[in-house]
Amino acid sequence: MLRSSLEWVPFWGLLALAIYFASLLALSFYRARSATLSDYYIGSRKSTWWLITLGMISDSVSGVTFVSVPGSVFSQGYSYFQIVLGYFLGYLIIARVLLPIYYERNLISIYAYLGERFGPLAQKTASVLFISSRTFGSAARLYISVMILHQVIFSGIGLTPRMSFTISVGLIVLYTYKGGIKSLVWTEAYQSVILLAAIGFLFATLWRSAHDPVAAVQGPQLFFTDPSKPNFFLKQIFGGMLITCAMNGLDQNIMQMNLSCPKLSDAQKNMYTLAFVMVAVNFIFVALGALVQHHYLTSPLAPPVNSAGMIAFDQTLSHLTLSTLGKSAVMMFIIGLSAATFSSAGTILPAIASSIEIDLLPSRLRNRIPVRVVHGLAAVLILGLIFFIHAIGTKSLIDLVLRCSGYTYGPLIGLFGLGIFTKVGIRHRHVPLLSLAAIGITAWIDFSISRWFSGYRLGVELIAINALLFTGLALLFSREALRGRAASSAST
Repeated sequence: MLRSSLEWVPFWGLLALAIYFASLLALSFYRARSATLSDYYIGSRKSTWWLITLGMISDSVSGVTFVSVPGSVFSQGYSYFQIVLGYFLGYLIIARVLLPIYYERNLISIYAYLGERFGPLAQKTASVLFISSRTFGSAARLYISVMILHQVIFSGIGLTPRMSFTISVGLIVLYTYKGGIKSLVWTEAYQSVILLAAIGFLFATLWRSAHDPVAAVQGPQLFFTDPSKPNFFLKQIFGGMLITCAMNGLDQNIMQMNLSCPKLSDAQKNMYTLAFVMVAVNFIFVALGALVQHHYLTSPLAPPVNSAGMIAFDQTLSHLTLSTLGKSAVMMFIIGLSAATFSSAGTILPAIASSIEIDLLPSRLRNRIPVRVVHGLAAVLILGLIFFIHAIGTKSLIDLVLRCSGYTYGPLIGLFGLGIFTKVGIRHRHVPLLSLAAIGITAWIDFSISRWFSGYRLGVELIAINALLFTGLALLFSREALRGRAASSAST
């Protein structure tokens, strides 16, 4: 566990968080005045595109990215940046292929497209896959970030980890439940400004204090060319592209922000701009990791270790900041981590609530169960998952979140791909079974492939395998294939 020997940190850190949340809540409540249901869902389609772009920076850069990506440089070099290059391509596909479909149909929930194309169970299955992935992913991201804040601040004032988790989730509910997307567009942009300022400050501090910062940043390997390794550059770029198409383009969370733009061209401007911005921001993160590694190699400070005696990569940046960088850097780290943590978690609650309300609940219950009640229940679910993760422990969460998305988003890619690029008909009642079958076979391959191919491990290509399996099964059991087999049987 990370422990700070600096007695001033809990008090000043708590003061910084108090000021940060007071300003965040004030902005949220101001923007949520007289918020309607349309404001909650899609901001009444009145959002400014560049404000959404700014807000999506903090939403995309979660607390896991803030601490895990710099730590990953120790063991993986700049291999994460290969995935980021794939992200860039994914944003372009979203802008050109997916957004026109959503705007043409004037959708609130993007999974309604699958309902129109295949039937209600296809829409519900997609919603369940999204909710499953996003609740776990949000819980994992919140866990590691709040755990660091707990160790640095909250434990110093006598709180237990569960109390810290509960308070953090409660604060997220407080600033998101009323205004939904209308207020989140502004609060996310505000948090992005804070996050970028914190990253810039930490990077500049480490750069100035490094013995040879240029060599440190140029040192880690960028492209990995061994096809047998999980970090092979071609499969990471391709996997990153699929992950972005799935986790952004097929994700109610991100698309709900995009759909709050008044027109399609504004939403496309947002995606194009975000593609370039996220490449730059993520490069700063991996370069920050290189500077952190350089400091550990050139100073007597030993890196933090976990209970197994291994380097705790997720704690290297926070450990270095607390140990050597001074009060200003510590305060900026705390505020930056808070902005990344609560921004990425805040947007998910309206998205989950909207998807449950529109995609899952029968129409007769929508007027009886207000969306903001569902919003609160979603927060309780995420809190329960955080408790579960805390109980079982975890390693590098950036890998865990990406792996989870490979299992849950594969069927989504298959469904949308078949719907957009083919005229194949799928019986909607088959979609849940086909999704479970694809996920189950993918898991079997994932756990068995190292025995089949001398230690080969699947990486980000897991999502492609899952999508292909679902597509193959869906084609096998499509209406056309079933009619063809029935006709063949009748003729014989």
